[in-house]
Amino acid sequence: MSDRIVRILLVDDDEEDYVITRDLLSDVESGSRFRLDWVGTYGEGLAALRRAEHDVCLLDYRLGARDGLELLREARRTGCTVPMILLTGQGDRGVDLQAMEAGATDYLVKGDLNAPLLERSIRYALERGRVEQLRQSLVALASQELRGPMAAVKKEAIELLLRDRGELTERAVEAIGRVIQVADHCARLLDGFVHLSRIDVSRAVRSEPELFDVRGMVEEAVEIARLSAPGCAFEVRVQDGVTALRAARYELLLVLVDVLANAAAYSPPDAAAEVTVAAAEGMVRFAVADAGPGIPPSVIEDLFTPFYLMKDPTRRGARGTGLGLCHGKQIVEAHRGRIWVESGPEKGTTVYLELPG
Repeated sequence: MSDRIVRILLVDDDEEDYVITRDLLSDVESGSRFRLDWVGTYGEGLAALRRAEHDVCLLDYRLGARDGLELLREARRTGCTVPMILLTGQGDRGVDLQAMEAGATDYLVKGDLNAPLLERSIRYALERGRVEQLRQSLVALASQELRGPMAAVKKEAIELLLRDRGELTERAVEAIGRVIQVADHCARLLDGFVHLSRIDVSRAVRSEPELFDVRGMVEEAVEIARLSAPGCAFEVRVQDGVTALRAARYELLLVLVDVLANAAAYSPPDAAAEVTVAAAEGMVRFAVADAGPGIPPSVIEDLFTPFYLMKDPTRRGARGTGLGLCHGKQIVEAHRGRIWVESGPEKGTTVYLELPG
């Protein structure tokens, strides 16, 4: 770490834990670089995090009637990007996993805590924060660099249509129109990628919820998916009565496009990917099924981890990034929904998304 003062916020309702944490930080070599501020309640902690005056937050799991996980999630929903380390009185893998999913940078058991371990965790949190800022800058730069060429392609295509349409064949006009459509879709997908790239930090959906037509959204997702898999057929069935949904439409569109693209990549050439939408106990359930080789049960959970790519030489089309389902899970859960996969060797794969109806 540099020589600058690192401001640390401790949210803990036990003053004795504050004293212990203060002493541990003073035992760290070069501990004078740390400044520890302490608040003892959920409300004070949330207010301090919203002020964004600290470099790192140490967050106790037990906060009276509420808990640190709840505070972590609420802070992330409001856009707080301060790296947070969850502290708990005893090891619990379930809490550990929930903390990571909610956006914590680390999880420490108080009984195992010592000065070197605390210093390492803080150092890691700071470094992760710097890397995240760099990632955001690179995404913004890539967005700017790609928008120019896409806009130029669209401009040239439109000018060609306006100038020479009378001399172009019907097939050429259709092809140019397709170029314009693809450029528009690429621009929108780029917007979605920029939004998705922020979810690791905020765990929040960026678009405002809106009431939209479910069938229209599904059909748009199918059209976009066809751009990367023109040889794949899609069958769409929307249950009568499922008409509208209030949610962040474009984020959900991107999730559905990614799931459809995966289904197309794994589907045999002569088989259609099936998309169904139905009501299910107060929820709207989307299901995308393919007739591909299936997924071993042992790796299904891995599909939702960042950068996981299943090795499958039978897959048609380009390789993905391994981020689609991971980001999709975050978006769906931000809507208080859930996403899961059912599959098995030679049984095809179905991806389910459920959202409050």
